[in-house]
Amino acid sequence: MRKSIKRAVVVGTALAVTTGAGAAYAAWVAKGAGEAKAQAVSAAPLTTGGVSLTADLYPGAAGDAKITINNPNSYKVKVTDITATGVTASGGLGECLGSNVVFANQTGKNIEVPAKGNVQVTLTNAVSMIADAQDGCQGATFTVAVSLTGASAA
Repeated sequence: MRKSIKRAVVVGTALAVTTGAGAAYAAWVAKGAGEAKAQAVSAAPLTTGGVSLTADLYPGAAGDAKITINNPNSYKVKVTDITATGVTASGGLGECLGSNVVFANQTGKNIEVPAKGNVQVTLTNAVSMIADAQDGCQGATFTVAVSLTGASAA
């Protein structure tokens, strides 16, 4: 019986060592799968604080325009084009059409607007009054509406 007990102990020990090694190996291997998601924001439109002139206009004269560009996005934006979408006139001495003033479209610019910030830009000689402007335009205030084109500047 002693031989069988020795044999049982040897077989049991071998079995325990083999099982323990297998369990140790299984404890180190870990596999899995899953996915991660992130939501992209939608770009908010840029806005302007309006276009103002730095000089008085009269027939044939040109003046600088100042424009404030507001960026509500969480990232900086580079504005490349500023295009007039219309000019209106008000408060003159008589009839005065917005077409008496011309805005020179600005293309190929590199205007960086900070995230959630604004920047004021001076556009040299960007606004001019035509040479044969109506008499009614004397004392008029002109409002230039503009469209901005740009992209994220990440």
